[in-house]
Amino acid sequence: MLFNDFPYLLVFLPAAVLLARLADPFPAGRVWLLVALSIAFYGYWDPRFIALLVPSIVVNWLAARAYLVTKRGAIITAATFANLAALALFKYANFFIDNVSLVLGRPFAHLDLVLPLGISFFTFHHIMYLVDLRRGKAPEYSLGLYALYIAFFPQAIAGPLARWSDVMHQFGHALFTAGWQRRFAFGLAFIVIGLIEKTLLADPIARLIDPIYAQANSGPVLDGQAWLALGFALQLLFDFAGYSDIAIGSALLFGVQLPFNFNAPYRATNIQDFWQRWHMTLMLFLRDYVFVPLSGARFVPRRLRLQQHFAAMLLTMALCGLWHGASWNFVLWGVLQGLALVFVAQWRRYGPRLPWLAGWALTVSFVFITDVLFRAGSLEATLNVLQGLAVLPRPEQALRAFPIIVAALCAFLLPASQDIVARAMQTPRRTIAAALALAAVAALVVLGDRDSYEFVYFQF
Repeated sequence: MLFNDFPYLLVFLPAAVLLARLADPFPAGRVWLLVALSIAFYGYWDPRFIALLVPSIVVNWLAARAYLVTKRGAIITAATFANLAALALFKYANFFIDNVSLVLGRPFAHLDLVLPLGISFFTFHHIMYLVDLRRGKAPEYSLGLYALYIAFFPQAIAGPLARWSDVMHQFGHALFTAGWQRRFAFGLAFIVIGLIEKTLLADPIARLIDPIYAQANSGPVLDGQAWLALGFALQLLFDFAGYSDIAIGSALLFGVQLPFNFNAPYRATNIQDFWQRWHMTLMLFLRDYVFVPLSGARFVPRRLRLQQHFAAMLLTMALCGLWHGASWNFVLWGVLQGLALVFVAQWRRYGPRLPWLAGWALTVSFVFITDVLFRAGSLEATLNVLQGLAVLPRPEQALRAFPIIVAALCAFLLPASQDIVARAMQTPRRTIAAALALAAVAALVVLGDRDSYEFVYFQF
């Protein structure tokens, strides 16, 4: 069930809202209803996935309870290790087998495993709560509230990564209190904008560049088409931002404000600014649960603290790349991002101040080019695309690039979707209602005319 498909938009979501309305007078019943709906949504992809999600919720909740009773940090350590081990098994076992086979020079059979949807995201949700519980920041929650935090269907598959402190206090509130109509309007606005980002901006670029990357996997990219392949950076933005906005809008219909995930990243003027605007919830997770512990480790001598800081930055981004996929391509992509962050940090300390336009152009160029590595699937395919940039596109190819040009103008000139929604809600109600209705109709017409594309981040 895709967010950008009729079964979700016209059946599941309206039915879930109606059932939540009926259960609204009963707080405990409302929580467990949302848990049941979330598990049903998750199991729709493959019922076997429920056999991983439900036990992970129960085991982690029991581990939290055991820690609160005994105060033994080893319980949190063991639970965190178990979460990471499950993630490693499903996501990285065959990658490890391939590398062992390469080193030993003999083939080993792959494990017959299906990567469960959203395993990276709900694993990180478990870890955030358990680590904060050990730090004394997180309180105890009932099984129902904890299950809803992990499985809440708008954000369970691909985020945004919501900390327990962001959402737990919202789950117990009644949904249909005074002002719910305005919240619904905000929610529907986010859903419509997300559909526009996905169906009218990201998907047309995907249809244009997918054959180019397929060609890159078999040989050189000729005739200036490699320049079109750079449009993947825009597809990735609007695909994932579209998912995030639909998730935020869907959650608002149930009285939950999820954290925003994007803040016009292609208006950034340096790579540090970019990573503060892109997939913000993941970057906050990596900062607080990976980078800060690494950069603050006390076994490093004081005179080497700056080097430790940069090494932590580089390792964090390498792990960020590995999180995106079990491939050395992703690791190399992450290392390049880390090196860029270190370079910019040093430049800002010792280099001259660049004009904002130069900083913006360098940042966007770096992201667009390194995202080829992210998309191509192999170093050979990446080189085939990059070598193709030596050939300039022909004038008639500009017409083919129309979806990329439109998306680029939106990415470079428009503010973040949350700012657009906030400003739109200040206009007269009839005007905004008419605009949203027309945009929704356009998105639904596109959905009905073409096969739905899965969201890119489903593979992560």
